[in-house]
Amino acid sequence: MQFEIDINDRTHKVAIERAGTAPDGRFRVVIDGVATSVDARRTELGLSLVFEDGRSTDVAITDRPGGEWFVQLPHAHVTAVVDARRYQRGETGGAAKTGVQRVKAPMPGRVVRILVNVGDAVELRQGVCVVEAMKMENELGAPKAGRVKEIAVAEGQSVEAGRVLIVIE
Repeated sequence: MQFEIDINDRTHKVAIERAGTAPDGRFRVVIDGVATSVDARRTELGLSLVFEDGRSTDVAITDRPGGEWFVQLPHAHVTAVVDARRYQRGETGGAAKTGVQRVKAPMPGRVVRILVNVGDAVELRQGVCVVEAMKMENELGAPKAGRVKEIAVAEGQSVEAGRVLIVIE
């Protein structure tokens, strides 16, 4: 499988193929021409990865519409967009955001800051609130350009994974 992934305004070419025939979670991954082998196992929050050099890490991943992923690593978090150019050209087969969209908590946490007010105009991926989870603050972005219709939480409130935080129309 080959695709492009945008992280922090940089586009990376990625190729992933299963290593061997047994479904044991071993993959050969090539990112921008650099190859490595990785053993990947699904967890409740995402993946547990063990690299060929013995390093390991757990990754929490929240799949969002439009090819976007919210990826949390032990010491960092990023928003990654898969095949962004294809989505921008409208080749999504209907993945364009129309109608009411909801910003949801990617995992259990606490609302630290709300960055918008009801009625505010927002741009695609503009920060709308900050949720603290796993001792990291994560700024959540608008899933589309629009207007804030509802703020369903308050600062300091604990939220469970999947809880609607903000509604954008």
